[in-house]
Amino acid sequence: MKKVLLLLSLSMHPGITMSENAGYSIEQAAAFRNAWTMDNWDNGGPLMRYVFLNMPEFWNHSIISRAGNIRRLPVNPRPDVARFVTTTDAGRKPLDDYVRDSTVNGAIVLHQGQIVYEAYPRMRAEDKHLYMSVSKIHAATAIAILEDRELIDVSKSVGMYLPSLRDSGWGEVAIQDVLDMASGIGCLEGEEGAYSNPQRCYYQYEASLGWLRATEDTMDSPFEFMATLASHRPAGEAFEYTSPNTFILGWLAESISGRPYAEFISSEIWKKMGAESDSVIVAPRRGVPIASGGISSTLRDLARFGLLFAPSGRHGTQPVISDAFLEKIQKGGRPEIFNATNEDEDREVDGERPRHNSYQWDFVMSDGDFFKGGFGGQGLYISPSRDLVIAFFGTFDADEQGHEMTRVARQLAKSELFN
Repeated sequence: MKKVLLLLSLSMHPGITMSENAGYSIEQAAAFRNAWTMDNWDNGGPLMRYVFLNMPEFWNHSIISRAGNIRRLPVNPRPDVARFVTTTDAGRKPLDDYVRDSTVNGAIVLHQGQIVYEAYPRMRAEDKHLYMSVSKIHAATAIAILEDRELIDVSKSVGMYLPSLRDSGWGEVAIQDVLDMASGIGCLEGEEGAYSNPQRCYYQYEASLGWLRATEDTMDSPFEFMATLASHRPAGEAFEYTSPNTFILGWLAESISGRPYAEFISSEIWKKMGAESDSVIVAPRRGVPIASGGISSTLRDLARFGLLFAPSGRHGTQPVISDAFLEKIQKGGRPEIFNATNEDEDREVDGERPRHNSYQWDFVMSDGDFFKGGFGGQGLYISPSRDLVIAFFGTFDADEQGHEMTRVARQLAKSELFN
């Protein structure tokens, strides 16, 4: 009870709403560390924000190192972007007001490689914020890099590259189906009780990684756990979002490259994109990385990753993202898979229905824009045709409510501001 009362008092303390130059006091940090448990850390409110900004304090992690020249991001603030009127369930507000009044911790807009809008209402610019599922696109990008080098054929089966899975449900699943969240494996993240019921397959998946509390049924190795999984429908039949798919991609990247996952992301992406800071990835048990949701970095470095998919980040040097990979994201998806189930589910983005999903990106619009989001309110929106990158970080409030920046990003892209 004392911890709860202390957290409540901290939530009302003016220092808890962080500005660009604010941080946490010793007393505040101590209170959050003492209040943290494996069961409450992502439930919303000030504790969730603190943990998302300080992940290495709570779990083992690996470093994704940077090196070389830092990619400059010229700052050219545009008042018309800050004043852009957003439309959300909270009403109509200028972008800057919406960012500061919602649960957004930080937001940035890059146009033609320049920062035209940037705000940090609840974090510092140098803070490393957890991405959650935005991390998934790094794993898919790793596979695409290996694909460009003809080291992997995504039309082939998982079992061809990971022999220990040949007799499992993964054995005959094409890697393309894993990339597109259509593996058919019956370990679904969206099932009721997936995160809270130890009888659920997905719970035991995260417990084997060390990110949920282990039970007597929890296997000692997530690699061994993967080999126990079976299909519940044919692969390639329907989009079904679940993070074990991304675990397989990270495993494939390590197996084919012969390098630890964090080292592969560091050498093939982070060092080549001109990151300003190292990033970190949660690796709770024996250094096994959580490729599906464990990366933390600065907001500017997430934006730099986004630039790899935009013209201003791909011209003048050997691009990390090949033309072939970009075309696969924008045009190679399968709408029939994306829309095969949950026909009544609301997949609209600001009134538009996405065309497809692809390579772990949540959705691709008909104009070629694409987006990836993370639990609690992180996101990366790319509009190659407009040379536009929008990135944001957020966490839930105490009522576990978030913001609508995905919708806002789409409104910004469709406005006249970036034509």
